[in-house]
Amino acid sequence: MTYRSIFVHVDDGDDTARRLDIATRLATMYPAELVGAYLVPGHNPSPFTSAMMASEIVRRRMRQNVDDVRAAEARFRAAATAAGVDQVAWRSPFGDPFDVAVLESRYSDLAVLGQPDRDHPNAAFNTELANAVLMLSGRPVLFVPVYGVEKTLGERILIAWKDSRESARAVADALPLLKNAKEVHAVAITPDEDESRRDTRTDQQVRHFLSRHNVDAVVKRVVAQDIEAGELLLSHAADISADLIVMGGYSRPRITQLVWGGVTSVLLNSMTIPVLMSH
Repeated sequence: MTYRSIFVHVDDGDDTARRLDIATRLATMYPAELVGAYLVPGHNPSPFTSAMMASEIVRRRMRQNVDDVRAAEARFRAAATAAGVDQVAWRSPFGDPFDVAVLESRYSDLAVLGQPDRDHPNAAFNTELANAVLMLSGRPVLFVPVYGVEKTLGERILIAWKDSRESARAVADALPLLKNAKEVHAVAITPDEDESRRDTRTDQQVRHFLSRHNVDAVVKRVVAQDIEAGELLLSHAADISADLIVMGGYSRPRITQLVWGGVTSVLLNSMTIPVLMSH
């Protein structure tokens, strides 16, 4: 397994440069086709909205949209060229941006999105975009933090391990990165010190699974007491100087789709290194 196609979200913000840096590095490493899509809120107003606006305002807005798309495409192609990425594709689609993001991600091997930062001017849009791609595309999503991107990527990987479908999926989806890593640590969070036979067995199982793929991983179980599991994982990632976290992405059942599970929410809000998630 490898990555042969990578989708990256492009917009007008400064965060695009960080996403393009990560995406082009990965596209060069494997190598992979790089697909960029310009997705911003309100880019394509509905016919009803346009009909309510003065014609001159509509024309001015359309001209501005064209200029924005051209500038975004130029940034995307310049980043790809500078990184030596040969295969590129550009999308400036009409229609619902979330549907487009899910579709492009579904037919790529990996999606690269920005951290859904609560302080970002487009915070609500970016959060919904992240949720849609993670929960509906069926593909792994690499979230790039707003701050603190490392010069390396995937040299020291921390797996936030849990005996669940989502975690197993994330580990399998991250295999191309795990195989290239210099160090891999898998940490399972347990609420008490009494390990069950099942816990011990699942820790051994993930170690053996990785070993069969020539990944030598250190697997350990950590007790979460006064500190939240998500904060503990971030602390452990800092202790081992990890430059990537791999984990399952969780949503809370029977609640709005925009609410993530506790650990997922903590990592998305507080991440300082890229996080690869699968659902």
